[in-house]
Amino acid sequence: MPRKAFVEDLQQAIGSFNHQRTSEVKFGVEDGSLTFNYALPTHGGLIVTVQALVTDVGEYPSSHMYMIYTTSENIPADVGEEIQDVGTLDGLRVGDMLSKITKRLDKATAGSEHDPVNLDEDAMDCDGASTEASEPELEEDSDAESIGAWSPTTPVNPTNASGGVTSRTRSSSMILNTNRRIRSDMLLAKEAGFRVGHLGLLVNDAEDFLITISIRVAKLGISEEAMQAWHLKPHQYFILLLRYNSGYQPLEDLLKANSGPHRSQHVLFRVGLSNRYNVSRDAAMEAFSQIKAKDESQYEYDPILKQGSDRSSRLYPCFIGTPLQELINKRLLSIINYRNALGFGWKGAEAWYTDHQGSNWSTDDGVDTKYYSPDTSSQAAALPRVVTNDHLERGTAQPSFPLVAMQFALRHLVRCTEFCLVCHAPVEDDFEALKPYVCSKPLCLYQYMSFGFGPSIEHDIISQPHVVDLLTSFCYASAAAARLKNLPNGLSLSVPAPSLLPLRAGPPVYSGYNSLTDADNSSGGVTKPDSSHAVRSTHTPKRYKAKFDQVNMELIIPTGGPFLHTNQWIVLTFPSTTGECFHCRVIEALHPTVRLGPPINRSSLHINLGLQPENRPPIPYQPFAAKPTPPLPQALTPAATPPRQLLGEYTRYPDVEIIVYDQNFDDLSLQDKQTTICTVLDTLPSVSDMKEYLQSKHGKDMDLRKWQDRISPAAAGVLRWIIASNRSCIIEVDHIEGETSRASEERVTGMSQWMQFRFAQGAPDKEQRFIQSIRDTTATARHPTQYAWHGSPLHNWHSIVREGLHFQDTAHGRAYGHGVYHATNVQTSLGYSSGGCVTHDGKSFGTWPHSQLKISQAVALNEIVNAPTQFVSTAPHLVVAQLDWIQTRYLFVRINASIKFGNEVQPSEACLQDPAFTPTGADGKRIVIPITAVSKSRRPVSKAVPKSDKRIKLGRGSQIDDAILLSDDTDIEDLQILMSDHEEPEAVMTRAAPGLEKAAKTDFVPGTLDQDSLQLLEPPIYATSTGTKALQRELNSTLKTQDSRPAHELGWYINRELINNMYQWITELHSFESHLPLAKDLKAKGLTSVVMEVRFGKEYPMTPPFVRIVRPRFLSFMAGGGGHVTAGGALCMELLTNSGWSAVSNMESVLLQVRLALSSTDPRPARLEQGPVKDYGVGEAIEAYVRACQAHG
Repeated sequence: MPRKAFVEDLQQAIGSFNHQRTSEVKFGVEDGSLTFNYALPTHGGLIVTVQALVTDVGEYPSSHMYMIYTTSENIPADVGEEIQDVGTLDGLRVGDMLSKITKRLDKATAGSEHDPVNLDEDAMDCDGASTEASEPELEEDSDAESIGAWSPTTPVNPTNASGGVTSRTRSSSMILNTNRRIRSDMLLAKEAGFRVGHLGLLVNDAEDFLITISIRVAKLGISEEAMQAWHLKPHQYFILLLRYNSGYQPLEDLLKANSGPHRSQHVLFRVGLSNRYNVSRDAAMEAFSQIKAKDESQYEYDPILKQGSDRSSRLYPCFIGTPLQELINKRLLSIINYRNALGFGWKGAEAWYTDHQGSNWSTDDGVDTKYYSPDTSSQAAALPRVVTNDHLERGTAQPSFPLVAMQFALRHLVRCTEFCLVCHAPVEDDFEALKPYVCSKPLCLYQYMSFGFGPSIEHDIISQPHVVDLLTSFCYASAAAARLKNLPNGLSLSVPAPSLLPLRAGPPVYSGYNSLTDADNSSGGVTKPDSSHAVRSTHTPKRYKAKFDQVNMELIIPTGGPFLHTNQWIVLTFPSTTGECFHCRVIEALHPTVRLGPPINRSSLHINLGLQPENRPPIPYQPFAAKPTPPLPQALTPAATPPRQLLGEYTRYPDVEIIVYDQNFDDLSLQDKQTTICTVLDTLPSVSDMKEYLQSKHGKDMDLRKWQDRISPAAAGVLRWIIASNRSCIIEVDHIEGETSRASEERVTGMSQWMQFRFAQGAPDKEQRFIQSIRDTTATARHPTQYAWHGSPLHNWHSIVREGLHFQDTAHGRAYGHGVYHATNVQTSLGYSSGGCVTHDGKSFGTWPHSQLKISQAVALNEIVNAPTQFVSTAPHLVVAQLDWIQTRYLFVRINASIKFGNEVQPSEACLQDPAFTPTGADGKRIVIPITAVSKSRRPVSKAVPKSDKRIKLGRGSQIDDAILLSDDTDIEDLQILMSDHEEPEAVMTRAAPGLEKAAKTDFVPGTLDQDSLQLLEPPIYATSTGTKALQRELNSTLKTQDSRPAHELGWYINRELINNMYQWITELHSFESHLPLAKDLKAKGLTSVVMEVRFGKEYPMTPPFVRIVRPRFLSFMAGGGGHVTAGGALCMELLTNSGWSAVSNMESVLLQVRLALSSTDPRPARLEQGPVKDYGVGEAIEAYVRACQAHG
């Protein structure tokens, strides 16, 4: 029980919470509260009483919040502000909450708000620059050389395995063992083919940090069609972020913490995409924040990043980021535990979890052999080994948890179409999908649509509005023809009862199936509509009478009328009219008076009643069939039609009838469900209006459900289902603006007046199976494939885009055998695509009234393996039974005649077609297909390929270019983590990336610096035996490293001939990344290095050295510079202060971190002063040294 859990956690904290400044942790006066005292070391030991109150104990320990405050008086302002700024600490257990608060108070009272490993809080900056980590001192007998290179830091309050805070008891040997395990785990991940990185301090007992594991999308073996459908780009990295909040813990420790009655998870996960192998600190903080300011599903135009950060380090949302994160965070450790305990593979462990979650399980009766069955997925067999490798199968004594987590994440990313996005169980479907979806369980569909697991319809409306129009039109046509098979059941849609609404244009009859009888069967196997109208529920629909105030848009409900509530939707009908319906939202309910929002009907996109009553004169009512409502200028509102009176003869309070949206959609018959879908889509605005509304939000609150007066929840739900249930990849080729279309080289010529879409279907590996079919059948043929048309009536295309082309059902016979029918002349296929739904009076029926495209016909262009001798039939139609031989490339639709297409543009490069089977287009000419219609791996090489242009095979013969696979540079700190105690970085780079050439050599020439030209401080005259010995040892070690590595890889240089005093070193930093502004500025001034003076104090190594720039002068922070360089050339880094320095830090590490600080672009990149090259003067250096001493001791 929640209260019991809170009491147990608080009792545990009272007995075990150990913090030198905290005392008297106890229960508070109120239920769900606690108090503790905190001693302020900087104010004479003043005691501050802090109180924490759980606002709702019933939500503990998962979704509760704390109210943090103090009852003490006369406390320091900074302490009071810190307590106020703590926040609600959502979801933390008592021990973690106490640790969080005391940590913040420790920093506030220590005079520094910087915690280099706390990703939840902002880092301190010095004149605008973020600082480095603070470091503790280790015992003198520790292995200083082995750990000094990583500038260790120590958390103020390390946490124990149960989440409570303990005193620091870890010995140096324990810390070093943990460091070795971290390196081992990271190296295993790197050797498996992944890039590794980290944010915050990782080794030496750091407490709160983040690890990143990443891989190029191009290396995952994903087809081009799937990349387009999943919004992925080959050059991007897929990144898994692991956040440890109580120090690094290996897999075995994590499994222990995740088991037992008091489970705790010490690692959290996020996934995303980036243009670089690692992300910025800001992006990581935003990813792990509990409240996101922006929608995670807006893809590229809305990255998770604060403005002004480096674009290359942004974290972009992944298309299935939400369900994937949910899966990893909640299930991964339990699934691994099942694997270890029962010997399952991933497939068996996941099935066991699904079958036994929430129950006590036992193996006393044995384990069903189904859990040990191998994974026989055909899609997995075609993937590269980096995706399918299983680290746990190798039986490694100390498995790498980051590696295991990444392999699990890739299993569900690359094979996402095989799993339900909600319950994550394998999807048992009869057809293949290019986009992931959910299983057939109604609860999964409801969660998918309602809880944000589905795609962002707002993103699709903005980026591909015509695709949304196309999908909505297909659904409307299918529903109007009563041909929908799969319906939005399980979404709890409240709709008006169709039996109470005026009849739509009455029962349709079907035409157009006189010759080619498989046209619709090959497109999804449609079943005939159900004629039953029996309602399964006990709900009895009812009409209610009321009076209606037309001027004020108010209903006057009589006694016995419905009890309406705010935001409910109703339908108004007027008995005196022909039965037109008006849909309205209740915006205020003060019974018996109910105020309504603007009315919407099928004939109008919207009715704007934003004018005052006195400005709304009566307008005679005109029936929809007689004269459509003219459009309203867009300047007034996002709506689109003018105000008008609802009745023909003006009456202030006419009688109306009310139909409430209170019918559960799931309880309707099949026929009524399809009628209702048309009804709610009649009320939907046009896609262009929806796009305009979303763009008016300027990236904030971009949710169509918030357009409450215009879109009902039922309409929004149906639209979301239409878009989310589409599992084909449809991409606009034409760029229509208004009523004109811009020419595009991606258009197929010969279809000049048809709108074109790129169209791909099937599982993600279907393209690979198609290519394999070509290799197996027509690899040596001059024309391995051919193209042909496939037509089907408009009302079948809703099923086609969801189920693909198949011939499972036979509704109208097949005169030429079983298979998918094609024709080389488009007119033949058009003859079978024009058949559709008409009313008894012969009028066309089934066009979505608010469509801009007004689609009347559709036909697909398929690429087929060119083996006609193996076709079922070749005359008069091409009948192909092998579905793997067919790959859809284009979808053509005949649209609104008012949209004009410009002159056709011949593609610069075209596909080579078989002259015997070249399709003829609607213009009567042979079509020309752009080369972009086929995957890159199949395109002919149009020019000579340089010898140095290598390609990498990924499995099943697919290849990708080196240009995509060239890795970005690994950060120095990430490279250091991979170094063993005595290993050089070059060895790590070689092992991590075998076969890659070394970076381009530098233009820096060692030994060319003229010391006499430098303005240096006077050499120190002091010396101590301890300091001299330490510096001699440090200098020898540093020079040894310098001699063993190429200069262009090292990045710093010390000329031993210029060291005349052990306490004063002259160093040069060089070979900065060419894209950095600093590198460009140096090159522009003819410089190849930054010259520094390093001055050691007499108490070294107990005190840090003083490091300053000598040449050239840098732009100051006040003038817009960065790179941690302050006035006088001094370096502002926490590492170089008494609070941040450690006696075990070595100079190799110092030089690396200074170089990294100069390379940093956060918050601004380092820049040089304009004008001729100048040095910093001696006087400036003395002032900088005095300032540093005064500020940092």
